[in-house]
Amino acid sequence: MPNPFHLKINTPDGTSYEDDVLQVELKTPNGMIGFLAEHQPSVGSILPSICYIKDQKGNRVSAVINTGIYKMDGKQINVITDFFNFTDRIDESVFELRRKKIEQAINQKDIKDVKIYEQIQRKLEEEIKELSEISKK
Repeated sequence: MPNPFHLKINTPDGTSYEDDVLQVELKTPNGMIGFLAEHQPSVGSILPSICYIKDQKGNRVSAVINTGIYKMDGKQINVITDFFNFTDRIDESVFELRRKKIEQAINQKDIKDVKIYEQIQRKLEEEIKELSEISKK
């Protein structure tokens, strides 16, 4: 069995998760990356997706994570994102809150092209639907 290492996930609301784990899988622009203890030090970006965490008992759990960054030093991985929640704890209220935050961010930008705005809205609807379906599994 792999050695444990420390995982810490921070959001604007504070530390969302912190524990010693056996493995973490994150989606990056280059695809999914799995991290184990003593992984090569690295820094990178995370894409909105489902991430996976294997706890010290060997249980593999899934969570919804938004765009963010990670830093792995071989002994610890720190993740900073604006949204993180385990899929078994997500209900429709979480999606509605997430939708409102995204819409606020969109409205703060000066998007004058209606087509671009409509594309963003359509993409948001698709992602909310996909995450909702994943969380029901």
